[in-house]
Amino acid sequence: MKATIRSNIKNLPYSLHDMCVTEMRILDDGLNMSFQNGFVSTTEPYEQIEGSVQFHGVDWDFCYVYILDFCDNIGSFTGRKQFLIDFMPMFVNQNFTIIDETYGYNQSKFSGFLSVGIKIKECMIEVYHLGDMEYITEK
Repeated sequence: MKATIRSNIKNLPYSLHDMCVTEMRILDDGLNMSFQNGFVSTTEPYEQIEGSVQFHGVDWDFCYVYILDFCDNIGSFTGRKQFLIDFMPMFVNQNFTIIDETYGYNQSKFSGFLSVGIKIKECMIEVYHLGDMEYITEK
């Protein structure tokens, strides 16, 4: 029997955990996500760095947002699924706090909490991109 290993992704330069997305903007070939306070370096001294993330070669037909109406660990829920491009114009005066980031074949997925006024909803954002994901930093 032959075993083939898919290595865990451990070499990310920055962590988006607990970072707050404040704006999503369409680029020529993709998407820009801006953060309230940037993101955190995964190497010592673990600095918080101002910046944004850009996704290139985005295929909007396969980018989705899932919004769950109830925040809880388990059980039944209601919610909606929509195209990310349709969600973006509504993402005004809202914040999306990323709890988990997952990366796979041509995909970046983020799960966390969407603040809509005083309401908090569970949210997942899937970005399907054929190009790179870039961290754009101030320094």
